[in-house]
Amino acid sequence: MEQRFEQIYAEHCEAVRAYVRRRAPEPVVDDVVSETFVVCLRKIDRVPAEPLPWLYAVARKTLANERRKRAPITPSELRLVVEPEPVGDGVLAAAFNRLSEKDREVLRLVAWEGLSLTDAATVLGCSGVACRVRYHRAKSRLASRLEPAASSSPKPKEVTR
Repeated sequence: MEQRFEQIYAEHCEAVRAYVRRRAPEPVVDDVVSETFVVCLRKIDRVPAEPLPWLYAVARKTLANERRKRAPITPSELRLVVEPEPVGDGVLAAAFNRLSEKDREVLRLVAWEGLSLTDAATVLGCSGVACRVRYHRAKSRLASRLEPAASSSPKPKEVTR
């Protein structure tokens, strides 16, 4: 049991830390990661064979609890949480940030965390079918927010010789 926990921790600690870091202010990252692995140790006999999606689900719930605990925060503390942006593409970042949190989360899980839709469903606590629908709708909404930006961007000039 202890050996399995140590293996899970060694293999997945950095992935869980990165997951939390992309979703929470730096001062709470260590606490959330620690609590995630405390839950893992307590429930080691119920941790699935592929633990990463399960660990993300625990981290997600731990983050939600942390947000509720810190609910009465000041506006200056709110600025500590900065939405990560796709590197080099301000148009994509702006469109992404206009999506709902539910849409952003399913896209993050698949695109940033590299999870399959089945594993993303585990993290989100929904069925595989529900996750597929949520993902498809989120991609459609992102595409619809990108279309106006694409049509308003300057057209490339034709080069004549």
